[in-house]
Amino acid sequence: MATDSDSDTLQWSAQFAVAPPTRTNKLPGDKILLPPSALEQLLAAAPITSVESAHTHALTPQFDPFNPHTFAAERRARELFENRQQQLPNPLTFRLVNPSNGRVVHAGIREFSAQENEVGLSSFLRQSLGLDDVAFPSAGEDSSSDVDMLESGKVSDMTKRPLVTIHAKRLPRGSYVRLRPLEAGYDPEDWKALLERHLRENFTTLTLGELLLIPGPRNETFRFLVDKVEPQGDGICIVDTDLEVDIEALNEEQARETLKKRLAKASRAPGVWGGSSIGGKLSQGQETSGQVLPGQYVDYELNDWDHGRAFDVEIDVADGADVDLFISPFSARQRSRPRDNEHVFGDFSSFSPKRICLQPTNVELQDAESLYISVHAYSGDTPDGNDTTSTTTTPLKFNLRTKIIMPGETLAHLEEAEHDANDTQCKNCHQWIPERTLFLHENFCLRNNILCPKCENVFQKRSPEWENHWHCPHDSSYGNDQSSQLKHNKIFHTPHVCPNCPFTATSLPILAHHCTTTCPAKLILCQFCQGHENSPAPP
Repeated sequence: MATDSDSDTLQWSAQFAVAPPTRTNKLPGDKILLPPSALEQLLAAAPITSVESAHTHALTPQFDPFNPHTFAAERRARELFENRQQQLPNPLTFRLVNPSNGRVVHAGIREFSAQENEVGLSSFLRQSLGLDDVAFPSAGEDSSSDVDMLESGKVSDMTKRPLVTIHAKRLPRGSYVRLRPLEAGYDPEDWKALLERHLRENFTTLTLGELLLIPGPRNETFRFLVDKVEPQGDGICIVDTDLEVDIEALNEEQARETLKKRLAKASRAPGVWGGSSIGGKLSQGQETSGQVLPGQYVDYELNDWDHGRAFDVEIDVADGADVDLFISPFSARQRSRPRDNEHVFGDFSSFSPKRICLQPTNVELQDAESLYISVHAYSGDTPDGNDTTSTTTTPLKFNLRTKIIMPGETLAHLEEAEHDANDTQCKNCHQWIPERTLFLHENFCLRNNILCPKCENVFQKRSPEWENHWHCPHDSSYGNDQSSQLKHNKIFHTPHVCPNCPFTATSLPILAHHCTTTCPAKLILCQFCQGHENSPAPP
């Protein structure tokens, strides 16, 4: 460690063992954790700053502004009265060096809460320094009592960990950064807001030549190279500064490919021939037709409905079309369009028609100004079913309608089949057959049809629907093809990570409930300024 109390620059350096990734898996961006002793060393090394006194009265009783012989004593008293204190720069930034390979990156401090003699690094910093997670001791070998082992003279697992040298370094406030996307096809409307928010919430510095991974919606990741910074140097501070961000392609070939992908996306834009429908406003009782490309959404808005009566939102699709229906009320508590990972009401089933019944007593509809209704075409090409870059040119047709439920009307009543008093129910297919033809019907039915004992649906014995018929062993879901089973397992029996916080859900509906209730990134309406803000964290 080096200090220089006569300089305005903080001079401090130390070497630490890197904490295992299992302890720092939630550290974001370029943040590090240092031990409390590092804070004490930094304060001791901080330059002394003089703060002018706010006192204006004389400090010596003999002082007379008209007597120059009293000036010297008053001046000495004022110098002694000055507040001289050690202050750390804000924000506190560091230069990290991996001595084994010479790689360098800059970082900001998160907390002084690490264990003694070790530093916690985020995933971004470990990758930038060339530290592979496999280089750390396994979880079973990781000891949480390193200090006790050192005091007892034993060799700690800290000797097996990589070492990092950390220097306190004050970086200039950045005014410009040029980023180069590492893949073609990035659209500014996709990454602009994401980049701004991700840097603001997770980064203190930017290092020239480093790779930024910006998480996007639907499990996308945008990769950018930090190609140029101003003021010129090897890094800048991006806190409390007006930073201009410029995006340029790596080369001409990538620029042409980006333009090609943007034109292809524009050709499938909502409202053009072969693209998804535009959506728009709905009225209660209205039926509308539309189309949606796989992986895309068509958004509707219902502004006026009878708040005292129950009604259905129903969608019909063609056979084999996999279209989902989502609804979210627009209110002070909910401000976002419904999506597969963020909605209040949803239907992921693979059957048609799909129907969501909204009761007037539902607490979610309280104080709702309107209802956001979204139609989503599931795409099995991507893990999350949202293939925004798909070149599929065949949209899926659908009919969407809202219908008031009359008093006493139930789904069972609507689907109840009428039969004559002389009809008899077939024991195989459960259809009502005239008694005089029952013998012939049963002979034919038993030879050709089979009844599923679980869902009581009837299939032809040699049909592909029966051959691919499945029932989930974990719930009551079922289907008639492999694609519906893969979709069900992906949605209901696969963990999903929240794109805005560390929460991990056991299913997509649970993630959607989290994003509309307890997620700290959920947008709500501020009751004071009427602007949008993130929801406060739950107690």
